[in-house]
Amino acid sequence: MIEHSERKIYLIWQEADHGSRHVIGELTEKASGHYVFRYLQGPDMSEAKKRGFAGYPSFPDLNQAYNENVIESFSMRLPSRSRDDFKVFLKYWEIENPSISDFDLLSITGAKLPTDHFEFIDPHTEKRPTDFLTELAGFHYYVKSGDDVQTLKEFREGDAVQLVRDPANIEDTYAVKVMYKNKHVGYLKRVHARTVSEELTVGKQVSSEIKHVDANGIVNSVLLRIKIPA
Repeated sequence: MIEHSERKIYLIWQEADHGSRHVIGELTEKASGHYVFRYLQGPDMSEAKKRGFAGYPSFPDLNQAYNENVIESFSMRLPSRSRDDFKVFLKYWEIENPSISDFDLLSITGAKLPTDHFEFIDPHTEKRPTDFLTELAGFHYYVKSGDDVQTLKEFREGDAVQLVRDPANIEDTYAVKVMYKNKHVGYLKRVHARTVSEELTVGKQVSSEIKHVDANGIVNSVLLRIKIPA
């Protein structure tokens, strides 16, 4: 009989468009197949409260652990499986199994919505080797000059980017810069940054490449593939 261990992903709150991200909650898939959501008390939560965070709408009590209607509430962030473009959604995230669980969909895609500032992030701390997809963060701050805007327009699927630790970063000592053609074009998202930073610290050769660029005159988002060796 195969025993399934618990799996956890984090709920992130972003104070405003392109603002700082804060790790404010934890969604756990129990071995029994049940789900628990709880808020994480600590510096991130304290800072999030200062910046306006008041809780996820379905779970208003910041001091309570929730174990009812948890996955059902968060699954509402996902596109309906009956939609015509659901297959396109799966292809974008390189998901081959159309029957994938909602928990795994939340984990892989983040389940961001244009109507709020929440997303999920899988820390990817267990399996090695591994690879995963993540969106480039912070690039809006690095495209203000003409040269930088042109650099983003040069992005092509399959192009390599370099990941460089930024321990002097006052916002996050685990911050990881993303470099393209020797230019700083953004950062890895928090949680993913910590995972990669820890691997780089012990000498792992973590690689990354551009998976997809969403652009319509301007670059709206950049999807990266991160590869961590054994």
